[in-house]
Amino acid sequence: MKLALIAVISCLALSVKSASYVKAIGAPNSPSYDYTPLPYTMYNNFPVIDVLSFDLVCRTPDMSATTKPFSTAAGSTIRVVWETLELSPYSKLKPYGPCSFWLAPYSSKGEGKVWSKIQEITIEETSKGPAWCSAFIQELGYRDVVIPKGIAPGKYYLRSEVIDLDGARGKSYYQDYTSGARYHVNCNLIEITGKGTASLKSPVSILEAYQEFHRKPLFPSTMKNGDLKMPGGPSPYAKK
Repeated sequence: MKLALIAVISCLALSVKSASYVKAIGAPNSPSYDYTPLPYTMYNNFPVIDVLSFDLVCRTPDMSATTKPFSTAAGSTIRVVWETLELSPYSKLKPYGPCSFWLAPYSSKGEGKVWSKIQEITIEETSKGPAWCSAFIQELGYRDVVIPKGIAPGKYYLRSEVIDLDGARGKSYYQDYTSGARYHVNCNLIEITGKGTASLKSPVSILEAYQEFHRKPLFPSTMKNGDLKMPGGPSPYAKK
């Protein structure tokens, strides 16, 4: 049984170049490892390639709270710290694409139209030219995300994701639903405090939103800002 598991992991490692996962979250000046993301084991941290699987929601079938939630006020900033594992000795490439952050009520278990996109970052202009969000994560090791103001207090899942577009140039979705973009996803349990009363804006189903996105051919090396239509549409919290 152990040998079979090793064989499966080895084959998967050769088919994907790396696995990026969240290893800590917290205040910008003091991210903590005390708030373990879901999943919290290495073997569950391979990127999701099957958009028909519930793993796409949080990359794990276990949606229970495994640690204490990170407490933060509505309107505050959370630092999400990433780690990238090299899975293949034949490639040193990293995930290549945008990132996004979502919230869903903890009571929902992430099922159905409960996820609201609170932030997305595609291509950013730098002194060296345009670069994908993933490039900043690789350089700095983190991204900061702002929790919207006015959200009702309570427990929520914070879903953090890097979408690797490098695989989205092969077979079409209709030929093979595992070909296409690869999704590096983790969820953390957070507790939002404050006196807000607002529900999450424009919630969607992760599984429905991503199936439509996944079946489109993408050419990330030639894309410009605005070319990529992200899963679930624009964030309802984006500045107008």
